[in-house]
Amino acid sequence: MLSSEHNLTSGSDQYEWLENDLKSVNRTITPWLVVEMHRPMYNSVRYWGGATVALGMRSEFEDLLYEYRVDLVLSGHYHSYLRTCDGLYRGECKSGGPTYVTVGTGGAPLDGDGVGFIPNGWTEVYDNRRHGVGRAGAYNASAMLWEFVAADDGGGSGGGAVTDSVWLRRNRGT
Repeated sequence: MLSSEHNLTSGSDQYEWLENDLKSVNRTITPWLVVEMHRPMYNSVRYWGGATVALGMRSEFEDLLYEYRVDLVLSGHYHSYLRTCDGLYRGECKSGGPTYVTVGTGGAPLDGDGVGFIPNGWTEVYDNRRHGVGRAGAYNASAMLWEFVAADDGGGSGGGAVTDSVWLRRNRGT
């Protein structure tokens, strides 16, 4: 768990902690690396101040996540659900980086459709209408299932349906 509200620049205590933690992982024992932080590094919501923070975080430590082959990055902050393409690195899909997921849907209806969407090539799923939760299951060293489970149908009733799912697959060389 990282604090996106505190110093994450190279050489900071938090950056050093993250690097040491990632470096110490034995991928034979722990094949999947998941990082969590409050603010997302990639998002498509048209809040320009948030985009500035995201660009800063990408500039400071995206290379570290890439170097240690982080698989999934979870965040919140925005009142929406978003999942990027797999392998996102430096704005390009299928480039060896993680999948980024924003699950900030506790306030989904608060923003409604009044918040704009920034078009890009890396957003695969975006939903700002439903409350819901994320669910991950690591089935083995090469397959993890990520799901978004809607708590309602976007109109305030119903729920429990999986509205997004994706298998993350990694060739671990074993």
